[in-house]
Amino acid sequence: MIHGLIVINKPLHVSSHAAVEQVRKWFPGEKAGHFGTLDPLAEGVLLVGIGKATKFSEFYMKKKKVYTGKIKFGFATSTYDSEGEAITEKKEVDLRVIDLEALLQPFRGEILQAPPIFSAKKFKGKPLYKYARQKKDIEIKPVKVHVYSLTTEVESVDTLKFTVETSSGTYIRSLAHDIGVQAGCGAYLAELQRVRVGDFTIDQAVRPADVDPGLPPDGMLKMVIPIESLLPEFPKIIVNQGGRRGILNGMPLAVKDIVKLFEGEITTHYRIFDEEGRLLALALKDGVKKQFQPFLVLSI
Repeated sequence: MIHGLIVINKPLHVSSHAAVEQVRKWFPGEKAGHFGTLDPLAEGVLLVGIGKATKFSEFYMKKKKVYTGKIKFGFATSTYDSEGEAITEKKEVDLRVIDLEALLQPFRGEILQAPPIFSAKKFKGKPLYKYARQKKDIEIKPVKVHVYSLTTEVESVDTLKFTVETSSGTYIRSLAHDIGVQAGCGAYLAELQRVRVGDFTIDQAVRPADVDPGLPPDGMLKMVIPIESLLPEFPKIIVNQGGRRGILNGMPLAVKDIVKLFEGEITTHYRIFDEEGRLLALALKDGVKKQFQPFLVLSI
C-alpha cells in the first residue's frame, strides 16, 4: 500500500479529475483524490493524495494559494475567462494611464466575492454551471475571502500581469471580473497558473508528460511525499505499544504512554506516531482532561 501525496503540475486544458486518473494509472489499485480543484483553463500545482493521505484533503484545501496570470481589459465575458461570450460592449482602455494602486486597493485584504455563475460551486445541491446553461437566474450570495497580496505589471495597453496570494475559496476569475467592473471597462481572466499551495511549489511539481510509464515501482515512489512527512505544522507525539493499541482503537492517549512529545506553534492538533515511525492518527488536545483524543485514525 502507498500512502502519501504527489504534487502535480497540471497541464492546460486538462481537468483535475483527469489528472487524478493519471495518478491512478501510475499506482494501480491505489485510492487517489485531489486536494482542491484547478480549472481546465488553468495550469500548475494540483495536490493529489494517495491511499490514507486522501483523508488529509480538508487540511490542504484550507492552505493559502499563490497564482500568477493575466487579466485582459476592454469587455467582460459570461464565464469570466477567455472561453465565454462577451457580455459588455468593447471599450478602449490604456492601463498605462490608470492609477492601478487606487484600482486594486479595494481587492486586497478581506473582501466579499461571489463565485462565477459558470463554476462547480453548489447551489441547492446543483453546480452553478447547470443553472447558467439553463439560463436560470439565481441569487448568488457573496462570501468573505482574503487576498493577502496582489501585485501587478502592465504588459500592454489592455493586459495586466499579476501575482496574487489568496485564502482558500477565492475565485481568481471573479477577482479579474470584479476588477474590470471597478475599472468601468470590463475584464476577464486570460491566463492562470497556480504556483503554490501551502508550502508546495511549482518547482517541485511533476509534469505528467515527463513521467516515463515504464518506470519501475521504486522510480514511481520517488514522486510521492510519504504520509509521515505531511502536515508538519502539527507537533509530533511518539507513543509506546500500549499507546499504539489504544490509539488504533480510538481511545484517548494517556500521558504514561507518551515516549516523546515535540512541541510546536500549534497546540491543538497533533500527529501520533509509534516507535517504528509509522503515523497512527491525528489527535486533538483536551486541555481540561490533559489528554489527546484521536479524531482521524489511520491504522497503517
